[in-house]
Amino acid sequence: MRTLLAAELLKLRSTRATALLALATLLLAVLTVATSVPGVIDENASLSLDDPDLLAIVVGTGFGAPLVLMSLLGVLAFTQEFRYGTITSTYLGEPRRTRVLVAKGLSLALASVVITTVTLAVTLTLTITLIRSQDGNVTFAAQFWQTVAGGFVVMAVYGVIGVAIGALVPNQIAAIVGVVIWMTVVEQMFIEILPEAGRWLPFAAASSLMELSASYGVQLLSVAMGGLVLLGYTASFVLLALRVTPRRDVL
Repeated sequence: MRTLLAAELLKLRSTRATALLALATLLLAVLTVATSVPGVIDENASLSLDDPDLLAIVVGTGFGAPLVLMSLLGVLAFTQEFRYGTITSTYLGEPRRTRVLVAKGLSLALASVVITTVTLAVTLTLTITLIRSQDGNVTFAAQFWQTVAGGFVVMAVYGVIGVAIGALVPNQIAAIVGVVIWMTVVEQMFIEILPEAGRWLPFAAASSLMELSASYGVQLLSVAMGGLVLLGYTASFVLLALRVTPRRDVL
């Protein structure tokens, strides 16, 4: 398993798409932070510069684009192999397909630590700078640490879910388009229009885990319930992928 995991990490590091997606994500995260701090771009922002949880809310909101990134990286980990025909040699090297699936999931979980750390370094520095430029309140309250801890968890989880989706939907274009539309349109629409139903969806559950109810203006699930719901989604996707992958024809 160690050799297989090292091979998957090498694929992540050496793929051009990884670097391009990471760069685009950081730019989007920076834009999200800039639009979230009151007075920087939006003069009528709903957040208050005196809110002791402002730092936590803005930093947590900055995880929106990185969560999409982790999902897409997970999808690409499998669909790239089907697209370029390398999945055959991968399975020849390791005939037990479930081990390949597990290795890809672990590699995304490990990569998420690096991506989350870099994201936090950029967004936290920018957030503090922008809040202070507006004479706002920069407080490292308990919610901030909950948001940071939750961020590391949900980034890893979304990477694993992405791998499972890639295993279930090997068509790269269909998988990528489906993930992007679901995360950026469908889930957001449900949260705004039907919050009672939307708060049970994966993105809302992840936001609950990071205590970001205030940024949505609706009451999300509790931290514990959000974590359980997210765990349930992850287990469902992974178990389904583990069941389907060994039976799928790769030719």
